[in-house]
Amino acid sequence: VDGRTDDRMVDPVSGKKLQSKRNHINKFRNLYPDYEYRPLTPELIPLCLDLERRWRHANNEEGDSGQEEELTDELRSMTRAFNRWDELGLTGGTLFVDGTLVAFTFGCPINQTTFDVCVEKADVSYEGAFTMINQEFAKRLPEQYFYVNREEDLGDEGLRRAKLSYKPDILLEK
Repeated sequence: VDGRTDDRMVDPVSGKKLQSKRNHINKFRNLYPDYEYRPLTPELIPLCLDLERRWRHANNEEGDSGQEEELTDELRSMTRAFNRWDELGLTGGTLFVDGTLVAFTFGCPINQTTFDVCVEKADVSYEGAFTMINQEFAKRLPEQYFYVNREEDLGDEGLRRAKLSYKPDILLEK
């Protein structure tokens, strides 16, 4: 769980310990200066599902059937969430480069001070896209959210490393 230092809107990747994240963001901004952030609205869901399919295909190395099953379950859950967007009170963001969706994220409040980021996907061929969507979305969350929960890593070492790279304030044991 990442926390804010006070109740003002702050850069979610500020401070010396997150310099590497700012490097990714700066690289993205230099490579794609005309990128556009947009709120994720129901009209953009088909583009998000298309990006997720491309991401899933790129991340299922060597046709690993166990991994494919996990990724298919994730797509099923994501589709269910998208189909109940308003009822679940979901909020999300997207990044576009030259009119192409390159990243999206969404989640919902857990309580009055904590926002849960449920999904974050990016086209890895756009260097820094994951870090950029994370920063752009987090800085637009209402100020009441002091913490951003990055969800469970489900034992995936790569995902765990990525989450720990944000130097969380709190790690909850499951």
